[in-house]
Amino acid sequence: MLKRKASGDLSSPHVSIFSNDPTLGRHKRKRTLFRPKHTKPQWTPKAERDMTRRSLQEGTTHDLLNIRAADELARALQHPQYGKPTCLPAVFHEAVQKKEMIPLKDFLSSKESIYKTSWIPSPWRVLQWSLRQVGVLGEPQAPAKMEVGNFVILKNVEVAADEILSKMKDYTSTADRVLSRTDFLRRFSTVLNPSASLTTNDLNIILAFLARDKQAISYNAQTIKFKPEHEHVPLPITEEDAAIANLRDTVAKINAQIPPLMEKIAAADAAAREAVALKQMVRAKAALRSKKLAESALAQRSDVALQLEQVYTDLQQAADQVEIVEAMRAGAAALKGLNEKVGGAEGVQGVVDAVNEQMATTEEITNILSETGQPLDEGEIDDEFEALERADREKREKEEAEKTAARLAELEEAEMRRKERMDRIAAKSEDERTEERVNEASQGMANMSFQQPHDETEDSEESRVPIHV
Repeated sequence: MLKRKASGDLSSPHVSIFSNDPTLGRHKRKRTLFRPKHTKPQWTPKAERDMTRRSLQEGTTHDLLNIRAADELARALQHPQYGKPTCLPAVFHEAVQKKEMIPLKDFLSSKESIYKTSWIPSPWRVLQWSLRQVGVLGEPQAPAKMEVGNFVILKNVEVAADEILSKMKDYTSTADRVLSRTDFLRRFSTVLNPSASLTTNDLNIILAFLARDKQAISYNAQTIKFKPEHEHVPLPITEEDAAIANLRDTVAKINAQIPPLMEKIAAADAAAREAVALKQMVRAKAALRSKKLAESALAQRSDVALQLEQVYTDLQQAADQVEIVEAMRAGAAALKGLNEKVGGAEGVQGVVDAVNEQMATTEEITNILSETGQPLDEGEIDDEFEALERADREKREKEEAEKTAARLAELEEAEMRRKERMDRIAAKSEDERTEERVNEASQGMANMSFQQPHDETEDSEESRVPIHV
């Protein structure tokens, strides 16, 4: 991206790669020291002076989107030791071939997009290719001398356009998308460089690029209109759009007049106070009159600005309402088209009736096909069904009888085992009682054999005499 050169250097508006070279400063001092004492008299013709003036005016512009190829550029790039660069013609030729640079006249006059490519070559290109094949024409070569002209730097234009479109996404109102050229520069003059504004030439270039190559705007000599995001192509500019742009410019001009009036009021008030302090009554009254006039003008400008702001707000609201109504109208037209495609309510009802009729026909056909077989005897079917039920019932009864018999057998067997167990228990108890009686009888007989008389026992106890030592 190009950067602007300092405005003090009127020799060229372009980039100087040796501006900070100390050697260049020493050479400038030498030229100052050895400046010739006599100058040529100003006797050149007026036509030559006018041409020189126009060249200087073009050379002193500070365009950011195009560069001028001329001797001024070569002088700006001149090195004090190596002199002027000789490769500039080749550099410009190569940049044009690669479409990194485009001649300004071709860029502004082209009706088709610069990105458009055709698979079918033009007749002139076919002729050139044929002449090169037979050796009449050689390959295109870079010119030995630089051609004077302006060249658009495509990369800078693309960056500026993308930045402008990105900032426009913040403006959603219809009125905010309509700008005058002055308002456009006020909003987007510093998109490439905060310290360098776009020029009038840059404005023409970026507008042509946005309208032709980006399909983002429509514009004329005074008004610029950005297309909404939901539209494919921008709409043409109307009288209402021009009125909105002019009204916004008028509001901006009125608002720009208010700060100077406020400063004038403050200055007059300070002058009046100072004059009163110095006892200069005439000066104080004059300052107060100036203050009153400024206050009256400020009030008038403020009222006008307020009224214009109200009008602009109403216009903005009306423009938004127009867009809303247009969207609703488009939606209604789309719904109407869809309803016409289905035939309306009557058409839908007819389709539903036809579907029901065809479904009934299908069911009738199915019933007819089902009745084409031999008729069946329902009595035989009932008899066979009863026989099956009877056999099934007898089978179940037989199974239940077998289960009952098995259960009874189990119960009888269990009863027999219980009786046997009770008999064994009873027999065992009788044996135990017999054995106990035998044991008791034996014990009684034993006690009778070993028992002594009571008298004998007492006599033996009396005969026992203790021995005292």
